[in-house]
Parts: sequence; structure tokens; C-alpha cells
Amino acid sequence: MKRPYVLAAGTLVVVGTTVAVAWPGPDAGGTTAAPPTVSLSVVDEAGAPVPATVDIGDGAKPVAARVELRSGPVLATVSAPGHLAEPVPLGLEDAGKTVPVRLLSDHGGKRYVLHSAGDVMFGRRYQDAPEPLVPRTDAGRGAESVVDAIAPAFRLADLRTVNLESVISAAPREAAYPSKRFILESPPATTDGLKKLGVDVPSLANNHTRDFQDAGLADTTTALTAAGFPIVGLADGDRPQPAYHKQIRGNEVTMLAYTSVDGSFVNDSYARSPEGEAWQNERRHWQFGTRVPDAARTIGEAWQIFDRLEAKLPPSEVAALWTSITQVYPELQDWVARRGHGGAAPWNPKTSPAEISAAKKGLTVVQLHSGFQFQTASGKSTREMARAAIDAGADLVIAHHPHVLQGMEWYKGHLIAYSMGNFVFDQDFLATFSSAFLRTVWEGDQLVEARVVPVEIDGYRPAAATGGAARRTLNGMWANGLRDVQAQREPDQSVSTTPFVRDQYSRPAQFRFEHGTARLTADAPPESPVPVTVPPHSDAVIPFDGLIRPEGPLSVGRDLFGWGHFEDDTADGDPDAATHWPPSTGPLIGGGALGDAGYLQLSGNPTGKLARPVARIALPRQPEAAYTVRAKVRVSPGATPLLRVTSYHFDDSDPTEDPDSRLLRDIDRTTQVPSDGAWHEISFDLTPAELGEGGNMVLLYAGVRGDSAMDTVDLDDLEFVEWRPATGDWAGYDYVRNHGDTAVTATFHGMGSR
Repeated sequence: MKRPYVLAAGTLVVVGTTVAVAWPGPDAGGTTAAPPTVSLSVVDEAGAPVPATVDIGDGAKPVAARVELRSGPVLATVSAPGHLAEPVPLGLEDAGKTVPVRLLSDHGGKRYVLHSAGDVMFGRRYQDAPEPLVPRTDAGRGAESVVDAIAPAFRLADLRTVNLESVISAAPREAAYPSKRFILESPPATTDGLKKLGVDVPSLANNHTRDFQDAGLADTTTALTAAGFPIVGLADGDRPQPAYHKQIRGNEVTMLAYTSVDGSFVNDSYARSPEGEAWQNERRHWQFGTRVPDAARTIGEAWQIFDRLEAKLPPSEVAALWTSITQVYPELQDWVARRGHGGAAPWNPKTSPAEISAAKKGLTVVQLHSGFQFQTASGKSTREMARAAIDAGADLVIAHHPHVLQGMEWYKGHLIAYSMGNFVFDQDFLATFSSAFLRTVWEGDQLVEARVVPVEIDGYRPAAATGGAARRTLNGMWANGLRDVQAQREPDQSVSTTPFVRDQYSRPAQFRFEHGTARLTADAPPESPVPVTVPPHSDAVIPFDGLIRPEGPLSVGRDLFGWGHFEDDTADGDPDAATHWPPSTGPLIGGGALGDAGYLQLSGNPTGKLARPVARIALPRQPEAAYTVRAKVRVSPGATPLLRVTSYHFDDSDPTEDPDSRLLRDIDRTTQVPSDGAWHEISFDLTPAELGEGGNMVLLYAGVRGDSAMDTVDLDDLEFVEWRPATGDWAGYDYVRNHGDTAVTATFHGMGSR
């Protein structure tokens, strides 16, 4: 529970106390307390009660039966004859409540459902860990296990699509594309994981389908075909990709997939390689007939010659030119179908819209692999592509590539999802763990309903998100769509975010929170007044869990971490509230099926080892912000709590080299806390300067100062709060700060609270 607190800059201070919480457990007679339960109220589109059933994996039961949260949150399937089955995540904060669910009619079998998710792979860290989730000796069963928790929800559709961001092959690493930074390969047996998810279309139009060049393409198509999957998003040379067509309940569905991530920006960067680079400035002899005389050139110089000639030559000669130059410079990157070889279908603004128009039959879905990695703003070029696809006849556009969730918008009445983030992926940045899938219901080619189902990837396993985790994800996607900004690549290859002006055809997708998910609409929900009063030089909680539009002479804060409250918010069948903390972190008291929250118990140790989450927190630095680390602690006699922030500089701007990640400094804070059995709030402020020059990521640590195992610190509500001026932008804010000498009372605008 969040409470007001006061800060003294630069020091760790005690700012308040709360009483200890007793968690439910065995009573005096040794019996176990009953698990929390949830009731469901199910109605049809007209609001009339429906005799539905609910299934949480143990068989369908009448909806009148209360749902037990015996092992924490659950993923329920709510069904009724003549209606479309609905996935309903139920969290511990729903305990003791009645959750309303509205089922859509199937209109006599005429309506059908599409589920669309983002990036999927089963290699790399899935296989390379000491205890791999996808062992090489049993990759199929491992892949199935990875998706066990989310599969029941994702399967509740008639057509399911993902972006298969991987070669499917058993080729050795030596066969991979030379000098490509990130190589993704999943064993052929992992197609069992796709089957477990119920995937119908694994799109291949992305920047990893050529990670093992032509041989990898052949392996991938062979493995997918053998497993019964269609080949979608691949093309051969300069020929257009074949469209995917399927009949669903008497309705024709068409799908095409394209990518704009073709590798050329990597080649462009070779020309700017600084002097002294090991191989980028190595000179090699290259000649191509009379068009390119023999001379010793760097890879950047050779690429510039190729780039100038390509637009002037016919396709057959371009193919020969590419073969010639890559024999000398095999490090040149080309990840799409062109220049005489196959690969991902590239987006061409001159020809792709015409391909969409020609292929259109019934409902037409276009997938786009485009944008900028880890950017929450949609890419300028992605926006242009998506609009061109809709103008050409697409009814729905699903985009991916940034590995994080972005916003959605309506363009001429059609939905664009700008980035669905990761779905089954092994990246280890905190921002890449939040996920979702899009559920759309159709009748013919008319959209009946669109809904976002929030997902969290914990330990590389996706599961439905509930409670605070679900709201963070949904609020973030919603706010991303409301911001009128777009990302674009600058001439120096950097990525910037710039404002844009919406035209008459564009409206941001609005979110309506319903049974742990969000229904998408064009009209905004009603705004609510959110009054706050903040004493001088103090901070206060914003009592609202939707989006806030703050204005006035105040700063607003949001917790960039989100996982320090030790609440079980994932429907993974495991009553463990230490999401995104290593399994060896320490005893977790409470949480899971015992309640909606818990705390971590830390002990002194001679090694000085501290507990930490599994991932670093990225810090947006433009404009610079201020930060606060805060937590609640309860200590044993003589124990001293220790909080640490380790700052890093992370630079991924050079696409020809591995990212540069440097530890900058450790910032430690301790304080004395009364050992009175009560919880005490502690906190300290940080400035960007204290993080070190270029500090753009932090990792949080917590522990006990001292080496005695008898010294214990109970930890809860660990937060890393970012403070920015109240500028009137919609976002999910947690706190408000008053820098002045007098109390301030303000009324903010709010949307979407439960």
C-alpha cells in the first residue's frame, strides 16, 4: 500500500511507520485457511444473464461456482452455448469480488476470432542456461512447457498469428550470417511449442529469417512445412510473396507480411566507422567487370559504390553485382528477398500496396515488421507503411520489431497495432517483459470488438498478467497511443522522437478496462476529477490507477520498476510473488495464495551478497529527470538495511558492433531503523549527475549491512520513482511532489480507473 512520505535529498531517511501485517495461515488448530475465491457475473450483449461455465484448467463448472485462487491468479475460460468463449484473467485483487463478464454472440456461427501476438523464438537463452528451459535433447517438450501458462488463452480463437523471429534449424553457429550481431535459431522440434499455442500463421517477414542465409531459409521452410504450417512473409528474389488465404466459418481471410528492417542501415554505418576499427577499415580488392575497376577498398567504400549502382541496373545485373561484392565483403548485410536471393518480403512503397490490393479477398490482415528497437513511440516509417496498407485494402495491421509494446490507433476506422512486443522471447531488459496479445472479433470483414489481453514474460515464460501488472501494461500501451510523437532515424543513424499532428483520419485507440483486459474504442472514456493535496516539500500518492493528465506547479512520479511489491500478479499456476527476482533471492513471506501481497526477508551474510531483480531499468534521459529510491523495511534488533543503485551506460548505437555496457558506479545508502516490529518507510533521492556521465540504466539491490545471519531485514514496496514536471501528458503516474513552501491542492484529470 502506498502512503505519503517526505524526502531528504541525498540521504537515506526514515519517513514513516506502519503496523505489521499478519498474513492468513494455519490457525491455532493447525487447519489451513480457505483459499480466496472470485465470483463471476456473465451477461450477453444486451445485458441479460447467460448460463455460462467457467474452466480454469480443471474442467468446466457452472459459473455460479466460485473460482478458487488456490495457487494464485488463474486464467479462466468463460463459455456459453451460442457465444464466443472469452479468456478472463482473475487476480488476487479480485478475491471476494464479483467480476462482470460480457460474452459476445457467435451470431449463428458467423462471427470468428483472431489472436495476434508479437515476437516468438525458442533458442539462445532458452537453451544456453545451466538448466535450459528448452534442452537440446528434448526441445519439443521444452518449448511446450514454456508456453503452458498462456496457451489456453491464446488458443481461444479461430486464427492465431505470431511473428516467428528465428530460423528453424540445427545448423552450427559457424554457418550463420557473417558479422550479423544477433543470431536467432530454434531447433526444428520447437515447432511443437507453436502447435501448443495453437499458432496458425507464423509470419517470417522479419530481420532474422536470413540469419543462416539461403540454407537457413531452406531449413526453416522444411521444418514449418513438415509441421503443417504455411509459409507466410517469404519471397524469392524480386518476385512478390504469395498471399495466405483461409476460409473461417464461411469467411475468406487474406494475410500478407512485410518488413522494412532490411540491413541497409548497417551497411550505411560502415562508411562512418572510426579510424582504427579492426576490420571495418581493412582494404580488400574488388572488381566488377568494367563498372567497378579493381581497387583496394574498405567495406564502407565498396558499399557506397554498390548503393549508387543498384538503382541504375536491371535486377539480373544487380544480383550479379551483389554476388560479386559479397564474395569479397561477406559482412555486408541483406536480410530480405532481393538481389537474386530469397528472404523476408520487403516493404516497397511503390509495389507493396498494389500487392495488397490484388490479393485482397474478404478480411485482409497485413503484418509489418518495422520500427525502432525499445522505442515506445511508433516509427514514422511504420506509420506511413500501415496507412498505405489500409489505403490499399487492409482491414487490420499488426506490427512488431521494437520488442516493447507501443500504442494503437484507428485510421479510417481500421485498427493499427504498432508493436505487439515480445510474446515468447529471451531478452533480459525489464521493458521487454511486458507483453500482450490482441483479440479481434469479426463478422465478415467488419470488426465487432477488439481487446488487449495483458501478458508478462517471467523467466522467459509468458503468462496472463493480473492486478497491478496488468494495469501497468495496459496503461502504458494506452498512454503510448495517446502521445502524438513518432520515432525516426536521423542522418547520423541516431533515433529521435518528434511530434506529429494527427490528421482527420486518425484517432488514438482508447482503452476500457474490463475483467483484467482492455476493450478498444475510438471514443475516450469519461474523465474523472482526481483531487490531490500535497504539504510543502512533500510527496503524496495519486489515488487513481488509470491514466492521469497532471498540470500545475508540481512534479509527478512513476515507479519505473514495478516489481518490488511482491504481489503474485501472473496466472502461471505458481503461488510465488517474486516475479522478476531470481529463484535464489531469499524467503518470500506471504504472497501467492496467502494474499495479494508479500514481502522479502533478507539476512546478513559474510559474502556481502545483496538481493536484486533479474533485469536493469532503462532511464529515459531526454529531458533529464530526478529519481527517488524508496522501500518499506522491518528490522530485527541491530540490523541495518542497505539499498544500492548500480548505474550503467548502455550504448547500442553502432549496428556493426555488440552493444557497449559499462558499469559506472555503486550508490549505497544505509540508515538506522527502530526494531519495534513495525514497518518503516525509507527513501533517498538521486540526480542524473549522481548516476555518472551517460548513466542510462540502473540495477537495484537490497540487503543487510553486516555478516550475521541473525540480522534480518524484511523488505517490501521497493520502488525506483522517476520525477518529471506536470506537463499535461496522459500517463500512469503514482506520486505527486510539491517543491514549494506552501501546501498545494490540485485536481488532475483521470481516465480508466477500475
